[in-house]
Amino acid sequence: MKHILIAAALILSACTQGETTPAAAPHPVILQHMSAFNAQDAAAMAKVEHPDIEWFNVGGSEMSLEVAGRDNLTKSMQDFFKSPMKISGTLSGWSVNGNYVSVIETASWSTKSGDTKSQSALSVYELEDDLIRRVWYYPAVSN
Repeated sequence: MKHILIAAALILSACTQGETTPAAAPHPVILQHMSAFNAQDAAAMAKVEHPDIEWFNVGGSEMSLEVAGRDNLTKSMQDFFKSPMKISGTLSGWSVNGNYVSVIETASWSTKSGDTKSQSALSVYELEDDLIRRVWYYPAVSN
């Protein structure tokens, strides 16, 4: 009987480990990064980026390194912010697994005709020393 109770406890424990847990709280470093993006402040974004940050785009069976290094990313963002199209972002659906944080990023903008458009994508952030070390950006879908 004792073995049956131990086996039952192990099975119940294994079942509860796979259950969905409440959404994770937003991570302050990633919130700060998005806030700086929305303010179009590349220098503020850089403050929460690791010097060796890597930004990847993932699509299907392909992954490409878009930008490597904080200085290169800062320059890229400065150029991006010169565009007349102003994009703002929001974050939702947080999940944390150790140093990895996944989040749904929703970008919104207005077209020349005044219509509002948006798209969402899954992003996974790797944190190191409370800085963003790597980002994997998955394909966006229109909302």
